[in-house]
Amino acid sequence: MFMKKEINKQRMQAISSNITKYRKERGITQKELAENIGITPSTLSDYINLRSAPSFGVIQKLADFFGVQKTDIDSEYQLMNNIKSTSQSSVLSKINQISSELGKSRQEKVLNFAKNEKKEQDEEDKKIVHLKDEQQKQSIDLADLVDDSKVDWDKWVSFDGRPLTDEVKEAMKQLLGKRLEDK
Repeated sequence: MFMKKEINKQRMQAISSNITKYRKERGITQKELAENIGITPSTLSDYINLRSAPSFGVIQKLADFFGVQKTDIDSEYQLMNNIKSTSQSSVLSKINQISSELGKSRQEKVLNFAKNEKKEQDEEDKKIVHLKDEQQKQSIDLADLVDDSKVDWDKWVSFDGRPLTDEVKEAMKQLLGKRLEDK
């Protein structure tokens, strides 16, 4: 456990150093950088002061903004991606191994089950928007996005890191409502 914490701390220090290096090369303030990548200045400060580590999405935004590779910001990025990929392929490998030991009719059941799961997932993905704030991840049905009592537009919805105007929010709600009616 101690080793894992030490590695994470070293990773956070490297990310912090790289963010600072590229920010200074650009000659911009932390506040300007935060605004450009769509996070709050306090969140960027947390990254710089090793209180938290940026998500892969933020690392991507930083890399895009600075015109560098993700590994130039976070050298562990490739390693972590490989671990995640290996973990996923390990599950698939186990599924394939077990399936290959089944008789043909049972293999067809596994295949049908997988097809149904994929279909369900695709249907859910069409209806659900994942909204995330710093504390929680919440799924919301698209129909809820047109109801102000169910979605805090000011907190969860922005464009390019900036809050939406009331006109834009209203237009989005109308478009979403129209889209749902068409389905």
